[in-house]
Amino acid sequence: MSTVPPQQDDPAAVNERAEKVFFTILENPPESDPAEHYAWLHANAPVFTTGNGMTVLSRYADVSAALRHRSLGRGKESVQHLTDLPPDVLEPVMARWRRTMVFANPPLHTRMRRAISNAFTPYHVERLRPVIHDHAHALLDALADEPGGNFVSRVSSPLGATLVGELVGVPEADRPLLAKLSPESMRVFDPMTAVAELPMAAAAEMRMAEYFTALMGERMRAPKDDVLSRLTAAHKAGELEDVEVVAACSNLMNAGMDTGVNLMSNGLAILLDHPDQIEVLRRDPGLALRAAEELARLDPPLNLNPRTALADCEVAGVRVAEGQIVISVQGAANRDPSRYTDPDRVDVTRDEGPCLTFGGGIHFCMGAHLGRIMVSELLTCLVTHFSAVKRGGPPERRLGHNIRAFLDLPVTLRR
Repeated sequence: MSTVPPQQDDPAAVNERAEKVFFTILENPPESDPAEHYAWLHANAPVFTTGNGMTVLSRYADVSAALRHRSLGRGKESVQHLTDLPPDVLEPVMARWRRTMVFANPPLHTRMRRAISNAFTPYHVERLRPVIHDHAHALLDALADEPGGNFVSRVSSPLGATLVGELVGVPEADRPLLAKLSPESMRVFDPMTAVAELPMAAAAEMRMAEYFTALMGERMRAPKDDVLSRLTAAHKAGELEDVEVVAACSNLMNAGMDTGVNLMSNGLAILLDHPDQIEVLRRDPGLALRAAEELARLDPPLNLNPRTALADCEVAGVRVAEGQIVISVQGAANRDPSRYTDPDRVDVTRDEGPCLTFGGGIHFCMGAHLGRIMVSELLTCLVTHFSAVKRGGPPERRLGHNIRAFLDLPVTLRR
């Protein structure tokens, strides 16, 4: 993509255009290429404030600093739309939302992360590599028997469900149920979800909570070697409340069954458009982990990472008042030309440091290493076990605020 020249309009006009570009990224229409919008922001408005007071950042350095800023934390930036729910539905959903690591601030965030983090150490995650490889191979082999089959439903979704289910401790027979509930429950936190559809999404979130409440009771009686048992032990020790255990399990399942699935599908979609990069990997499968980082950089499952100012502070040279929202456009930061060489080019050999797809600071994704391994093992299976990897038909993007994902990604594999 060619560099977008700076716009010569007056500051008010530039800010107005920047706001339109930002809201296009936010609304994420399937026909829109976000890379074009990222480039425009970099050239014209890398830092700006919207009419309703949100400060928007798109440069790598600014986004990285904001994600680590001690005065920026979690507030109501992701759930302002939930006031449309009736109180009897809103209150339990909000009670769990406030007690997840994703939306909590210290000291609650610290307590919860401590209880879970040892399950995501490189040692524990590496132990899953053979499991990932075997499951990926079996799923891809089945997909090869169905030319043009949907990679999302046939491979990435069941693979994500298997891995996060193993980690959390969900019995195999129950994973299909949670795989259906998870994406529906995630719509609760999507401001673009229609008001009429919010109760159905909230019902899915509550159904997941009921499921994990029952499973927590089983782990109380008979602990196992899984994350739920670790959380239950922390609950017994008085370190976590029962609602916090349930919220943590739902949050982890959503991460694996939604974000992780999208990470795999988005990455493969990029390679299908760049078959030359598949051949590079075929010649050197050892590049798979580096390729996983590159694909995550180019099309992250979530474009934006919002924070709320917990106190008056300065961000990217802009004064931000307590309660003001700061939006980091991670997708744009990942394509910052001051950080990456030829940032829109797909290069599975690229080695220019980690991207910001997995966030940063205390909210850095604990499953980042697992996500990279999932993608890298999937890529390794594709290039070592199949002689051809091609599109099997037109893909269908998933609609949704701040979501980069596919509903249908037809793929044809040849052994």
